[in-house]
Amino acid sequence: MKNLIYTITLLVTMMVSSTQAQNKISLMRYDDDFSMVKKDSIKKGFNQLKYIPLGKNNSISFGGELREQFQVYNNINFGDVPPTFQDVSVNQLWHRLMVHSNIELGNHFRFFIQLNSTLRFLNDNPIIPEIDENQLSLHLAFAELKVTNWNFRLGHQEMYYGNHRLITVREGPNTRQAFDGLVVKHKFKNGTMDFFAVSKVISKQYVFDDESMHDGLYGIYGTHYFSNRKLGLDYYLVDFQSKARMYNYLSGFEDRQTFGIRLFSNMKTINFEFEGGYQTGKFNDLTIEAYNFLADVNLTVLPAKKGIIGFAANVASGDKDNSDNKLNTYNLLYAKPAYGLAVPIGATNIISFYPYLKINPIQKLNILAQVFFMARNSNQDGTYSPGMIENRPRPNALFVSDKKTLGQFYVLETNYQQNKNLSFSLDASYFEAGSYPKATGNGKDVSYLSFKTTFKF
Repeated sequence: MKNLIYTITLLVTMMVSSTQAQNKISLMRYDDDFSMVKKDSIKKGFNQLKYIPLGKNNSISFGGELREQFQVYNNINFGDVPPTFQDVSVNQLWHRLMVHSNIELGNHFRFFIQLNSTLRFLNDNPIIPEIDENQLSLHLAFAELKVTNWNFRLGHQEMYYGNHRLITVREGPNTRQAFDGLVVKHKFKNGTMDFFAVSKVISKQYVFDDESMHDGLYGIYGTHYFSNRKLGLDYYLVDFQSKARMYNYLSGFEDRQTFGIRLFSNMKTINFEFEGGYQTGKFNDLTIEAYNFLADVNLTVLPAKKGIIGFAANVASGDKDNSDNKLNTYNLLYAKPAYGLAVPIGATNIISFYPYLKINPIQKLNILAQVFFMARNSNQDGTYSPGMIENRPRPNALFVSDKKTLGQFYVLETNYQQNKNLSFSLDASYFEAGSYPKATGNGKDVSYLSFKTTFKF
């Protein structure tokens, strides 16, 4: 099956290599804007697939994405891996192929479908289906009704809000994240309001074997703009219900409510972002009391090169006392990995401070450099992956170490946008392990290198 899919991919690669740049291509492909193609009487290349009439006021369009990413890891998870792993320092190739179709029926109804194929090569370690490989799946399939300023969307769909700290599409890993259910979107003069009742789709390794309707996610997310959109305020209330997550390796039923606000700006010189979330509810017989705060302030110092320097800090709670009747571990829900792909660390029970630099030295090239100084918030709780799986310390050594310092994490990310369709990325990072990884395992320093090329049409 892998060889067949990869052969098809190579054929697609040759076909798209000469495609011309097109209109707006979005992170969420169902938000693509190819309205100008409709007015073009002479369509060339893949533009011919962007608007195919199907009778009066009906049409169909096609699109897709091919992404190849080669990664080099030294000392995965600080050298601490399960016995089933063959190596802690691996090379691997991630392959992603996604194709979609958008069917417009009149001005008020559409149907969107997207197939996904993600594969992993060169790495002999066990595959993580949610991240590494999903050989073939129906990634998205939803119907949407548009009525004035209201959109009603039902089915498999991607979601993200704010700065991806609550719900994300999980673009960095090989397999993107989808949800199954109902989303109602409302637009008004100075903002938007979304209502959703969904369940995360569980991505599995093989062909059309994904599952959903295990966890519940219900809530509202609103955005309001002020001062001609120079200031914005997000506000949200989300209820999460699941039996899938464990805290200090204890399983059970979780019913958790998250309340949050995010204040952000869009000004010329100085900008900021402040976000705070508080969680309450129940995990088994424990009362949930958890929090997460972020502050980010940056200054444009080289306007011609979009040169920005900034400083940010993030504090997320961990459990304070395993003998009380409370659970203080902050649940990231379905957030974007805060520290990228190099290390399996989510923001839960972490205090981090990080200066950063962004610049566009030439028009098509973006560069981000940052340094994270990281520590555990509480020594009565471990550290968790971005998917909320506790990975340190081991179950038989939960409270042995009181060390908190994770270390320093140096990150360089680059992206070269050749045109609207083709981009190249080179990322490098190095994690200098601190006292906590050393006290709870091998504690080796981690290095990571990635080269990625992406073609979208």
